[in-house]
Amino acid sequence: MLAIRLIVLTFFSLGTLQLSAQKPAPKPKKQGVHMTFEKETIELGRMKKGDKRTFDYVFTNTGTEVIEIEIVSGCDCTTLDWTRKPIKPGEKGKVNVIFDSKEKEMTEKSVDVDIYLKNKDPKTNSQILKILNYTFELYK
Repeated sequence: MLAIRLIVLTFFSLGTLQLSAQKPAPKPKKQGVHMTFEKETIELGRMKKGDKRTFDYVFTNTGTEVIEIEIVSGCDCTTLDWTRKPIKPGEKGKVNVIFDSKEKEMTEKSVDVDIYLKNKDPKTNSQILKILNYTFELYK
């Protein structure tokens, strides 16, 4: 009976060791403020002039500092909303975009979305800015 218990205990211990060895190692965090986006450019494709599209820029705080977004801006054709709470290291945030193409010219092909952080660049003491964009092709 003791031999069976030892075999079961050994098997359980090896199984636990094997499971813990299979966990991926956590990604090292970059010092300072770092936002890692799922996509920095979003392609909306062809759309009829006057159509609206809604999409999100999703990011993860991959740095060591809490990120706070002060404001997000775009052109008049863009309605923006964003994560208002501080985003801790490892947490996700997003910028929601509604694009209304009725005011755009047929020759225009892209729009920038500017994210201004409350965080400062430690080297320059300037506000941190991240520029994203989306592209589209209008037809009548």
